[in-house]
Amino acid sequence: MTRGLPFRIGWVLLAVVSSSCGDSSSGQSQGPPPNTLSMTIDLGPPALLSTGPVSANVAYATITVCSPGSTIACQSIDHVVVDTGSTGLRILHEVLSPSVVPRPVVDPPSGRPVSECGVFADGWTWGSLDTVDVNLGGRTISSLVAHVIGDPASGAAPSGCSAGNGPEEDTVADFGANGVLGVGYYLQDCGSYCAGQIPTSGAPFWACSGGGGDQGCTAITLAATSQPANLIALLPSDNNGLEVRFPSTGTAPAATLSGTLLFGIGTQTDNPPGSASFHVLAADGSLTTTYGGNTFDQSLVDSGSSAYYFADGSIAQCASSDVGTGFYCPPSAIDTSGTLAGAEVRPATIAFTVGNADQLFTTAPDAAVFPSLAGPLGGLQLSTRTFDWGLPFFYGRSVFVVFEGRVGGTTTGPAIGF
Repeated sequence: MTRGLPFRIGWVLLAVVSSSCGDSSSGQSQGPPPNTLSMTIDLGPPALLSTGPVSANVAYATITVCSPGSTIACQSIDHVVVDTGSTGLRILHEVLSPSVVPRPVVDPPSGRPVSECGVFADGWTWGSLDTVDVNLGGRTISSLVAHVIGDPASGAAPSGCSAGNGPEEDTVADFGANGVLGVGYYLQDCGSYCAGQIPTSGAPFWACSGGGGDQGCTAITLAATSQPANLIALLPSDNNGLEVRFPSTGTAPAATLSGTLLFGIGTQTDNPPGSASFHVLAADGSLTTTYGGNTFDQSLVDSGSSAYYFADGSIAQCASSDVGTGFYCPPSAIDTSGTLAGAEVRPATIAFTVGNADQLFTTAPDAAVFPSLAGPLGGLQLSTRTFDWGLPFFYGRSVFVVFEGRVGGTTTGPAIGF
């Protein structure tokens, strides 16, 4: 059995919903609007499983997308990753039904359609920006800008996207999911920065014509309102942040695990912050982790990462012949801890276990939940100053994400609480 690549970390970066894009709360006068989505960790979408790899520690949801303005031309899409490390909805073109017809986003100065280069820690994606209507838990978000990955209408990616960013991941088999529900700390994909200037490297937005590529595509600035946006932040209520809940699983692998994504923090009776301690992100969106006598000042807590990722030369890595390649393989499990702090420097000590990935995958070949999965930074496009607290961090915790400029409890985001 071959394990899929560790899932992606956002680059700034379930839910069983109704079959139509209509708002199921319309006409109701009693009670607050629904504010939950279900999440499931399993082996991944059929298009991934058919190629051999399977997922480990990936939280999936099901969403409904519709042609703009339609309540009929709709499609339920499963195995969409819930990712607190990126912002915006991303859907693989190959899973879109022909009945759903997105509306292309156009660059006003040139009149050409806009495509996006999405760079993640383990590869890059290319595809069009389009508007769709989306239903989340009975709530409709109209005319949402989405990144349609692998859309042939975008043509070839320019070298400014593909060069030096790892492998192209424009298919479900390569990407490991049917899409991404990016609900991280920020309101837009790149926000005012990319609205006012073109990044000197890694430009995300391009106006393209013809077959695309270097000849057909030009890097552009793009208004924040035309960028992929945080869906939950767009809701008329319960929009200050979110809560991710997964039960504790101990350290043993499990076949599947169910969790809940809640919209809002302290906005309804089911999402109070309680005794959670909140940590404000630094100006660059990072936290600080102290581990093994070293300081990792570009750390993050990210539900879209499949493991604890950090550099520790004292822990053995799995051999290239192991099914656990790309992860740590200590002779026996290591119980350890790290100290996490935000810009306000209020540290919290987090205990975790580093298991032997080869043994975990071999002894539990049908499992998708691995609480002790950890790995080195390896070929991931991360700094050695990064400690990535991936999805195993979320097991057994209520984790809160406060959006930028919004207030959760008494803390102004961007911030994380647990």
